[in-house]
Amino acid sequence: MTKKILVVAPYTFLPYRSGGQKFIAQFLETLGKQVKLTVVSTAQDPGYTPSPHYRLLPALAYSFFRYFDFTLKATLIDLIERNHYDWIIWEHPYYGWLAKIIKERTGIKTLIHTHNIEYQRFRSLGKIWWPLLERYERNAFTNADKIGFITSEDKHFAIEKWQLPPTKCLDIPYGASVEAFPSDKSACREVLLKKHDLSNECTILLFNGALDYAPNYKALRRILSELMPRLQKRSHSLYALLVCGKGLPKRDKELSAFKELNVHYAGFVEDIDCYFKGADIFLNPVTEGGGIKTKMIESIALGTPVVAMKTAATGLSLELAGPQLTLVQDHDWSQFADAVATLRDRQRTEPLQTPDAFYSYYNWDKIIERLVEKLFD
Repeated sequence: MTKKILVVAPYTFLPYRSGGQKFIAQFLETLGKQVKLTVVSTAQDPGYTPSPHYRLLPALAYSFFRYFDFTLKATLIDLIERNHYDWIIWEHPYYGWLAKIIKERTGIKTLIHTHNIEYQRFRSLGKIWWPLLERYERNAFTNADKIGFITSEDKHFAIEKWQLPPTKCLDIPYGASVEAFPSDKSACREVLLKKHDLSNECTILLFNGALDYAPNYKALRRILSELMPRLQKRSHSLYALLVCGKGLPKRDKELSAFKELNVHYAGFVEDIDCYFKGADIFLNPVTEGGGIKTKMIESIALGTPVVAMKTAATGLSLELAGPQLTLVQDHDWSQFADAVATLRDRQRTEPLQTPDAFYSYYNWDKIIERLVEKLFD
Protein backbone atom coordinates (compact mmCIF):
# COMPACT_ATOMS: atom_id res chain seq x y z
CA MET A 1 0.00 0.00 0.00
CA THR A 2 1.30 3.45 -0.93
CA LYS A 3 2.36 5.56 2.04
CA LYS A 4 1.01 9.11 1.65
CA ILE A 5 2.08 12.16 3.66
CA LEU A 6 1.06 15.83 3.54
CA VAL A 7 3.55 18.40 4.86
CA VAL A 8 2.90 22.05 5.75
CA ALA A 9 6.13 24.07 5.46
CA PRO A 10 5.23 27.61 6.59
CA TYR A 11 7.92 29.60 4.78
CA THR A 12 10.03 29.68 1.64
CA PHE A 13 12.83 27.11 1.69
CA LEU A 14 13.99 26.92 -1.95
CA PRO A 15 16.60 27.67 -2.96
CA TYR A 16 17.85 27.25 0.60
CA ARG A 17 20.17 29.89 2.04
CA SER A 18 19.99 29.19 5.76
CA GLY A 19 20.37 26.14 7.97
CA GLY A 20 16.63 26.04 8.71
CA GLN A 21 15.72 26.20 5.03
CA LYS A 22 18.27 23.51 4.19
CA PHE A 23 16.90 21.30 6.97
CA ILE A 24 13.40 21.43 5.48
CA ALA A 25 14.58 21.09 1.87
CA GLN A 26 16.73 18.03 2.48
CA PHE A 27 14.20 16.45 4.83
CA LEU A 28 11.47 16.74 2.18
CA GLU A 29 13.74 15.65 -0.67
CA THR A 30 14.67 12.45 1.14
CA LEU A 31 11.18 11.79 2.51
CA GLY A 32 9.76 12.15 -0.99
CA LYS A 33 11.93 9.26 -2.18
CA GLN A 34 10.30 6.89 0.31
CA VAL A 35 6.63 8.01 0.40
CA LYS A 36 4.15 9.78 -1.85
CA LEU A 37 4.58 13.35 -0.64
CA THR A 38 2.66 16.61 -1.06
CA VAL A 39 4.02 19.87 0.38
CA VAL A 40 1.92 22.96 1.10
CA SER A 41 4.07 26.08 1.42
CA THR A 42 4.56 29.61 0.16
CA ALA A 43 5.64 30.35 -3.39
CA GLN A 44 9.37 29.66 -3.59
CA ASP A 45 12.00 32.18 -4.63
CA PRO A 46 12.73 32.70 -8.34
CA GLY A 47 15.25 30.32 -9.82
CA TYR A 48 14.51 27.34 -7.59
CA THR A 49 14.58 23.88 -9.10
CA PRO A 50 11.38 21.86 -8.50
CA SER A 51 11.96 18.49 -6.88
CA PRO A 52 10.92 15.38 -8.80
CA HIS A 53 10.21 13.64 -5.50
CA TYR A 54 7.21 15.60 -4.22
CA ARG A 55 4.39 17.87 -5.33
CA LEU A 56 4.67 21.47 -4.10
CA LEU A 57 1.49 23.54 -3.68
CA PRO A 58 2.08 27.29 -3.07
CA ALA A 59 -1.08 27.81 -1.01
CA LEU A 60 0.40 30.00 1.75
CA ALA A 61 0.79 33.77 1.48
CA TYR A 62 4.09 35.57 2.11
CA SER A 63 2.53 37.81 4.77
CA PHE A 64 3.04 37.10 8.48
CA PHE A 65 -0.74 36.93 8.69
CA ARG A 66 -0.64 33.56 6.91
CA TYR A 67 -0.25 32.07 10.38
CA PHE A 68 -3.79 33.27 11.14
CA ASP A 69 -5.37 32.45 7.77
CA PHE A 70 -8.63 30.66 8.55
CA THR A 71 -9.21 29.88 4.86
CA LEU A 72 -6.43 27.30 5.10
CA LYS A 73 -8.78 25.06 7.05
CA ALA A 74 -10.98 24.41 4.02
CA THR A 75 -7.97 24.04 1.70
CA LEU A 76 -6.28 21.41 3.84
CA ILE A 77 -9.46 19.50 4.66
CA ASP A 78 -10.25 19.28 0.95
CA LEU A 79 -6.73 18.02 0.17
CA ILE A 80 -6.90 15.38 2.88
CA GLU A 81 -10.36 14.13 1.93
CA ARG A 82 -9.50 13.89 -1.77
CA ASN A 83 -6.06 12.30 -1.40
CA HIS A 84 -6.50 10.17 1.74
CA TYR A 85 -3.16 11.02 3.34
CA ASP A 86 -1.97 8.82 6.19
CA TRP A 87 -0.12 11.59 8.06
CA ILE A 88 0.18 15.36 8.09
CA ILE A 89 3.52 16.82 9.18
CA TRP A 90 3.68 20.43 10.37
CA GLU A 91 7.10 22.06 10.16
CA HIS A 92 7.40 24.00 13.45
CA PRO A 93 4.55 24.37 15.97
CA TYR A 94 3.42 27.77 14.64
CA TYR A 95 0.23 26.34 13.12
CA GLY A 96 -0.65 24.48 16.31
CA TRP A 97 -4.15 25.99 16.39
CA LEU A 98 -4.86 24.81 12.85
CA ALA A 99 -3.29 21.39 13.38
CA LYS A 100 -5.77 20.75 16.20
CA ILE A 101 -8.76 21.73 14.02
CA ILE A 102 -7.59 19.64 11.04
CA LYS A 103 -7.03 16.60 13.23
CA GLU A 104 -10.47 16.91 14.83
CA ARG A 105 -12.25 17.40 11.49
CA THR A 106 -10.47 14.71 9.46
CA GLY A 107 -9.00 12.28 11.98
CA ILE A 108 -5.63 12.42 10.20
CA LYS A 109 -2.58 11.44 12.22
CA THR A 110 -0.51 14.49 13.08
CA LEU A 111 3.23 15.00 13.56
CA ILE A 112 4.80 18.31 14.57
CA HIS A 113 8.37 18.52 13.31
CA THR A 114 10.09 20.96 15.63
CA HIS A 115 13.52 22.46 14.98
CA ASN A 116 13.98 23.88 18.50
CA ILE A 117 12.02 24.30 21.67
CA GLU A 118 10.91 27.61 20.23
CA TYR A 119 10.06 29.47 23.42
CA GLN A 120 13.56 28.78 24.75
CA ARG A 121 15.12 30.19 21.58
CA PHE A 122 13.08 33.38 21.76
CA ARG A 123 13.70 33.71 25.49
CA SER A 124 17.45 33.57 24.81
CA LEU A 125 16.95 36.36 22.27
CA GLY A 126 15.29 38.54 24.92
CA LYS A 127 11.71 38.42 23.61
CA ILE A 128 9.37 39.37 26.46
CA TRP A 129 6.45 37.37 25.05
CA TRP A 130 8.16 33.99 25.38
CA PRO A 131 5.80 32.80 28.21
CA LEU A 132 2.85 33.02 25.79
CA LEU A 133 4.77 31.00 23.22
CA GLU A 134 5.66 28.41 25.86
CA ARG A 135 1.99 27.70 26.61
CA TYR A 136 1.06 27.67 22.94
CA GLU A 137 3.94 25.35 22.02
CA ARG A 138 3.20 22.96 24.85
CA ASN A 139 -0.46 22.72 23.82
CA ALA A 140 0.51 22.08 20.20
CA PHE A 141 2.74 19.18 21.27
CA THR A 142 0.05 17.78 23.55
CA ASN A 143 -2.52 17.72 20.74
CA ALA A 144 -0.24 15.99 18.22
CA ASP A 145 0.07 12.23 17.75
CA LYS A 146 3.84 12.45 17.34
CA ILE A 147 6.50 15.13 17.77
CA GLY A 148 9.82 14.97 15.94
CA PHE A 149 12.77 16.53 17.78
CA ILE A 150 16.06 17.61 16.25
CA THR A 151 18.00 16.91 19.47
CA SER A 152 17.72 14.37 22.26
CA GLU A 153 17.95 17.26 24.76
CA ASP A 154 14.78 18.82 23.35
CA LYS A 155 13.03 15.46 23.43
CA HIS A 156 14.01 14.79 27.03
CA PHE A 157 12.89 18.29 28.03
CA ALA A 158 9.44 17.71 26.53
CA ILE A 159 9.13 14.35 28.27
CA GLU A 160 10.37 15.48 31.67
CA LYS A 161 9.05 19.06 31.90
CA TRP A 162 5.91 18.88 29.77
CA GLN A 163 5.04 15.28 30.65
CA LEU A 164 4.72 14.14 27.04
CA PRO A 165 4.52 10.35 26.66
CA PRO A 166 7.87 9.00 25.38
CA THR A 167 5.98 7.00 22.74
CA LYS A 168 4.90 10.29 21.11
CA CYS A 169 8.45 11.61 20.82
CA LEU A 170 10.69 10.80 17.85
CA ASP A 171 14.29 11.64 17.00
CA ILE A 172 14.60 13.46 13.66
CA PRO A 173 18.09 14.97 13.72
CA TYR A 174 19.50 17.28 11.10
CA GLY A 175 21.19 15.10 8.52
CA ALA A 176 23.94 15.08 5.95
CA SER A 177 23.75 13.68 2.44
CA VAL A 178 27.22 12.15 2.43
CA GLU A 179 27.56 8.52 3.45
CA ALA A 180 31.30 8.27 4.09
CA PHE A 181 34.44 10.30 4.69
CA PRO A 182 35.11 12.37 1.53
CA SER A 183 38.07 11.53 -0.70
CA ASP A 184 38.54 15.01 -2.20
CA LYS A 185 39.47 17.05 0.87
CA SER A 186 42.98 17.80 -0.39
CA ALA A 187 41.67 18.95 -3.75
CA CYS A 188 39.14 21.26 -2.06
CA ARG A 189 41.87 22.69 0.15
CA GLU A 190 43.90 23.54 -2.94
CA VAL A 191 40.88 25.35 -4.36
CA LEU A 192 40.59 27.52 -1.25
CA LEU A 193 44.32 28.25 -1.10
CA LYS A 194 44.29 29.45 -4.69
CA LYS A 195 41.01 31.36 -4.50
CA HIS A 196 41.97 33.32 -1.39
CA ASP A 197 45.71 33.52 -2.10
CA LEU A 198 46.74 31.66 1.04
CA SER A 199 50.00 30.01 1.97
CA ASN A 200 50.03 26.23 1.97
CA GLU A 201 51.44 26.37 5.50
CA CYS A 202 48.48 28.19 7.03
CA THR A 203 45.64 26.55 8.90
CA ILE A 204 42.31 27.42 7.28
CA LEU A 205 39.63 28.29 9.82
CA LEU A 206 36.01 28.48 8.66
CA PHE A 207 32.99 30.29 10.03
CA ASN A 208 29.75 29.89 8.11
CA GLY A 209 26.26 31.15 8.91
CA ALA A 210 23.61 33.68 7.97
CA LEU A 211 25.05 36.95 9.25
CA ASP A 212 21.71 38.74 9.33
CA TYR A 213 20.84 36.39 12.21
CA ALA A 214 21.96 38.19 15.38
CA PRO A 215 23.50 35.20 17.26
CA ASN A 216 25.68 34.34 14.25
CA TYR A 217 26.78 37.94 13.75
CA LYS A 218 27.63 38.34 17.44
CA ALA A 219 29.69 35.15 17.29
CA LEU A 220 31.59 36.44 14.26
CA ARG A 221 32.37 39.73 16.00
CA ARG A 222 33.74 37.78 18.95
CA ILE A 223 35.90 35.64 16.68
CA LEU A 224 37.34 38.80 15.14
CA SER A 225 37.94 40.61 18.43
CA GLU A 226 38.81 37.74 20.77
CA LEU A 227 40.03 34.70 18.86
CA MET A 228 41.98 35.92 15.84
CA PRO A 229 44.22 38.34 17.79
CA ARG A 230 45.07 35.54 20.23
CA LEU A 231 45.92 33.14 17.41
CA GLN A 232 47.95 35.66 15.44
CA LYS A 233 50.04 36.47 18.50
CA ARG A 234 51.20 32.87 18.39
CA SER A 235 52.25 33.13 14.75
CA HIS A 236 50.86 35.60 12.23
CA SER A 237 51.25 33.30 9.24
CA LEU A 238 49.75 30.15 10.71
CA TYR A 239 46.03 30.98 10.58
CA ALA A 240 43.57 32.31 8.01
CA LEU A 241 39.86 32.80 8.67
CA LEU A 242 37.34 32.35 5.86
CA VAL A 243 33.89 33.80 6.61
CA CYS A 244 30.95 32.56 4.54
CA GLY A 245 27.34 33.66 4.75
CA LYS A 246 24.90 36.23 3.46
CA GLY A 247 23.72 39.29 5.34
CA LEU A 248 26.93 40.95 6.50
CA PRO A 249 26.04 44.61 7.23
CA LYS A 250 27.39 47.08 4.69
CA ARG A 251 29.09 49.03 7.46
CA ASP A 252 31.51 46.11 7.88
CA LYS A 253 32.84 46.68 4.35
CA GLU A 254 33.38 42.97 3.74
CA LEU A 255 35.61 42.80 6.85
CA SER A 256 38.33 44.80 5.14
CA ALA A 257 39.45 46.19 8.52
CA PHE A 258 40.58 42.69 9.53
CA LYS A 259 42.86 41.87 6.60
CA GLU A 260 45.90 42.18 8.86
CA LEU A 261 44.46 39.28 10.86
CA ASN A 262 44.28 37.23 7.64
CA VAL A 263 40.47 37.36 7.54
CA HIS A 264 38.72 36.82 4.20
CA TYR A 265 35.00 37.38 3.59
CA ALA A 266 33.62 35.04 0.91
CA GLY A 267 29.94 36.03 1.23
CA PHE A 268 27.24 33.56 0.27
CA VAL A 269 28.92 30.53 -1.30
CA GLU A 270 27.05 28.25 -3.69
CA ASP A 271 29.45 25.32 -3.25
CA ILE A 272 29.73 25.47 0.53
CA ASP A 273 30.69 21.78 0.68
CA CYS A 274 34.02 22.65 -0.94
CA TYR A 275 34.69 25.16 1.85
CA PHE A 276 33.81 22.62 4.54
CA LYS A 277 36.02 19.95 2.98
CA GLY A 278 38.87 22.35 2.25
CA ALA A 279 38.98 23.99 5.68
CA ASP A 280 41.14 22.59 8.45
CA ILE A 281 38.91 23.59 11.39
CA PHE A 282 35.32 24.80 11.62
CA LEU A 283 34.51 27.29 14.40
CA ASN A 284 31.23 27.52 16.31
CA PRO A 285 31.18 29.87 19.30
CA VAL A 286 27.43 30.63 19.06
CA THR A 287 25.95 30.64 22.57
CA GLU A 288 22.41 31.94 22.05
CA GLY A 289 19.45 31.33 19.78
CA GLY A 290 19.26 28.36 17.44
CA GLY A 291 22.81 28.94 16.29
CA ILE A 292 24.58 26.92 13.61
CA LYS A 293 24.42 23.37 14.96
CA THR A 294 23.41 22.21 11.49
CA LYS A 295 26.72 23.47 10.12
CA MET A 296 28.59 21.40 12.71
CA ILE A 297 26.96 18.21 11.47
CA GLU A 298 27.81 19.12 7.88
CA SER A 299 31.40 19.90 8.82
CA ILE A 300 31.97 16.62 10.65
CA ALA A 301 30.26 14.64 7.88
CA LEU A 302 32.56 16.32 5.36
CA GLY A 303 35.60 15.39 7.42
CA THR A 304 36.50 18.71 9.04
CA PRO A 305 36.84 18.87 12.84
CA VAL A 306 34.95 21.44 14.89
CA VAL A 307 35.94 23.58 17.85
CA ALA A 308 32.81 24.81 19.62
CA MET A 309 31.60 26.29 22.85
CA LYS A 310 29.50 23.90 24.91
CA THR A 311 26.17 25.62 24.34
CA ALA A 312 26.77 25.59 20.59
CA ALA A 313 27.08 21.80 20.59
CA THR A 314 23.86 21.09 22.49
CA GLY A 315 22.15 18.13 20.86
CA LEU A 316 25.17 16.86 18.96
CA SER A 317 26.36 13.41 20.05
CA LEU A 318 29.89 13.69 21.41
CA GLU A 319 30.30 9.93 21.23
CA LEU A 320 29.36 9.77 17.55
CA ALA A 321 31.48 12.79 16.62
CA GLY A 322 34.57 11.22 18.15
CA PRO A 323 37.81 13.17 17.59
CA GLN A 324 36.07 15.58 15.22
CA LEU A 325 34.51 17.67 18.00
CA THR A 326 36.36 19.69 20.65
CA LEU A 327 34.34 21.61 23.26
CA VAL A 328 35.35 24.54 25.46
CA GLN A 329 33.56 26.49 28.17
CA ASP A 330 31.20 29.22 26.96
CA HIS A 331 32.88 32.63 26.53
CA ASP A 332 36.36 31.34 27.45
CA TRP A 333 38.30 32.66 24.48
CA SER A 334 41.72 31.77 25.85
CA GLN A 335 40.62 28.15 26.11
CA PHE A 336 39.07 28.38 22.65
CA ALA A 337 42.35 29.63 21.16
CA ASP A 338 44.27 26.88 22.97
CA ALA A 339 41.86 24.27 21.58
CA VAL A 340 42.34 25.53 18.02
CA ALA A 341 46.13 25.51 18.40
CA THR A 342 46.14 22.04 19.96
CA LEU A 343 43.91 20.67 17.21
CA ARG A 344 46.16 22.23 14.57
CA ASP A 345 49.20 20.51 16.06
CA ARG A 346 47.35 17.20 16.29
CA GLN A 347 46.32 17.38 12.63
CA ARG A 348 49.97 17.69 11.68
CA THR A 349 50.77 14.30 13.21
CA GLU A 350 47.65 12.17 12.72
CA PRO A 351 44.69 12.18 10.31
CA LEU A 352 41.35 12.64 12.05
CA GLN A 353 38.57 10.42 10.74
CA THR A 354 34.83 10.79 11.22
CA PRO A 355 33.51 7.57 12.82
CA ASP A 356 31.35 5.30 10.67
CA ALA A 357 28.69 5.43 13.39
CA PHE A 358 28.31 9.16 12.76
CA TYR A 359 27.27 8.52 9.16
CA SER A 360 24.92 5.71 10.20
CA TYR A 361 23.02 8.05 12.51
CA TYR A 362 23.20 11.41 10.72
CA ASN A 363 22.82 10.32 7.09
CA TRP A 364 19.52 11.57 5.64
CA ASP A 365 18.52 8.24 4.09
CA LYS A 366 18.98 6.49 7.42
CA ILE A 367 17.06 9.21 9.29
CA ILE A 368 14.06 8.96 6.97
CA GLU A 369 14.09 5.16 6.98
CA ARG A 370 13.81 5.22 10.77
CA LEU A 371 11.05 7.84 10.65
CA VAL A 372 8.92 6.01 8.07
CA GLU A 373 9.28 2.80 10.05
CA LYS A 374 8.00 4.57 13.18
CA LEU A 375 5.07 6.23 11.42
CA PHE A 376 3.88 3.14 9.57
CA ASP A 377 4.78 0.45 12.11
